[in-house]
Amino acid sequence: MGLWILEPHTDEKVPGTVHLRRDTEEQDRLTKNLKHGTGRYATTVLTPQPSESPNDPLNWSTTTKWTHSILLSAGTGLYTGTTNFVNPAQTVIAKNLHTSISEVSRSVSLILLLLGVSAAASSAAARIWGKRPIMNIGNVISVVGYAIVVARPHSIGALYAGRAIHGFGIGGIEYLVSSSVGDLFFVHQRAFHLALWHFALQGGQSIGQVIGSQIVQAQSWYWAFRYALIACGVYTVVLFLFIPETTYNRPSRFNTDIYESLEKYSHGSGDIVPVKPNSSDEIYTVEKQPSTTAAADIETSNAEPEKKKTYWQSLKLYNGRFSDEKLLDSLLSPLAAYLLPAVAWTAYAFGCSVAFSASFSVSLSQIFSKAPYHFNTKQVGLTVIGSFIGSFLGNTLPGPTSDWLVRYLSKKNNGVYEPEFRNLLCVPSFFLGLMGFWGFGLSLHAKTHWIGPVFFYGLSTFAGSILSLVSNAYLLDCHRAHSQDGYAAVTLGRAVLSFIFSFIINDWIDKDGIRTVYFIIGSLHGLACILGIVLYVYGKRIRLAVSKSKFYQRVLPKPRFVAG
Repeated sequence: MGLWILEPHTDEKVPGTVHLRRDTEEQDRLTKNLKHGTGRYATTVLTPQPSESPNDPLNWSTTTKWTHSILLSAGTGLYTGTTNFVNPAQTVIAKNLHTSISEVSRSVSLILLLLGVSAAASSAAARIWGKRPIMNIGNVISVVGYAIVVARPHSIGALYAGRAIHGFGIGGIEYLVSSSVGDLFFVHQRAFHLALWHFALQGGQSIGQVIGSQIVQAQSWYWAFRYALIACGVYTVVLFLFIPETTYNRPSRFNTDIYESLEKYSHGSGDIVPVKPNSSDEIYTVEKQPSTTAAADIETSNAEPEKKKTYWQSLKLYNGRFSDEKLLDSLLSPLAAYLLPAVAWTAYAFGCSVAFSASFSVSLSQIFSKAPYHFNTKQVGLTVIGSFIGSFLGNTLPGPTSDWLVRYLSKKNNGVYEPEFRNLLCVPSFFLGLMGFWGFGLSLHAKTHWIGPVFFYGLSTFAGSILSLVSNAYLLDCHRAHSQDGYAAVTLGRAVLSFIFSFIINDWIDKDGIRTVYFIIGSLHGLACILGIVLYVYGKRIRLAVSKSKFYQRVLPKPRFVAG
């Protein structure tokens, strides 16, 4: 094909490559037995294909899907905000606890590290028992963590212990949102909701610091933790009442975003079976599938129709096992996921974006409380507004742009979608990131007016938001069958990188200077963008090589679903 993506040397089907459009007679023939969208998406094939069950999350109403997405993103924003919300007050906290800024900032490092450990554990548990119980149990743990801090506000030991426990609790809610997007939405819809999650992840960090700094200035730093405890407690109730289980085992033939074989759909009888729309957005009819499909993988017409769960039934925490995997095998599977190039790149790219954002956050108090700025806690908190604006623009613009890019390039590519299409946004992220990170270090080194570093801080956040969105969407579209383990691996990598940078950043700045530190950080961001472009060119060949490799098939986790 064109568009600079290199085709494999064979005509074999490549996992992740799917038909999204039916603009030609041949494409219409190949995809006529598949469900399509409506309205302006009438030529868009729904990928993956929804089953006939009203309990399939793909068949939920638009309102339910959006409520789920918004509330989960809100939880992510709350928890990433309460991770960093007292960072502008680190100078004040250090004085009150009779310790150094570096010692206080390491309480944030503990949260980030335990969050990664929690992500791996959450992946193992969610694969077996579903996402809902893991999220709810994790929220209770997070509340317990901050209750410890509030109970002993003047103890550095309580600060460390409470924040570590809080970090372990929030891993599920932060990590499982991205895979929930894959449960709820079709390929052409995912980028917007991943962007919403990214905005909550990065915007919550920024606005949390603004809010936290005002509370500290007006009352005290431990009052910020009291308000955080109340907010986390309220959200725990909201999560239980309004977020149902999204894990669903539909017959594998519907998972066309994992492996699409259109030929098995193109010779059906052509009989139309009316389907009552369970969703207000895109599903109206479905044609019978070929009788050659494996019997174990067919929803038979004479089977008892599955009844839609009531609201009260959806509140069940335990919905049975979704996989017959052993817990130990499931715990180790995220480590195997690092062998997938898409996972390794996303772990590095997304990890860098979050780690560098964390490095900004924990260093602001040290930077702006000294000459020539001499900012107080409230003023340090306000410097984060530039980052909030950058995060807002970095998700509201690239999210819809990415979805538009998918449809536009698929049309140019004869209706065929490649996951690599999204990686083109690495190009603007590369240039904007270098400007942002290098400009931040240079402006502080030159002791310019505060508006300079604040602007470049926002610009780097904007670039990092683009890279985060692109890398996570690429992983989901390339390897949805391994997305849960993949995202666990990514979150673990993100946690390790964030722990390292937040742990060393203040001492590193003291030793080598702000200009050198952010020149290196900017260069690491640029490398992540370059690797994304390399995957744009070679990614399709890599996907095919992975699917054919006996080694990969042997070491990668193979989900085995519980019958029925």
